[in-house]
Amino acid sequence: MKPLSDLLQGEFGYIVDLRDKNVTSQLFEAGCFPGDLIRVVDNQPSHEFMTFRFRKNLIHLDRSKARTIMTNPVSYYFCLN
Repeated sequence: MKPLSDLLQGEFGYIVDLRDKNVTSQLFEAGCFPGDLIRVVDNQPSHEFMTFRFRKNLIHLDRSKARTIMTNPVSYYFCLN
């Protein structure tokens, strides 16, 4: 498991745990729940905010809040042989 703030741009992960009740309510209102697959759209250390996508929705979130969201990163391996 790793915090959402540690996922790199383009990485996928499943939301596993929400550790801040304020962030939890913000995500629930947007329709994002534990178990949802997300993809990081923008996460640059120099920016205060990061952006991730779930289903067809984009969420912009403060990096400090993203640290309270635990994810299970997903990696894909393609073999064309």
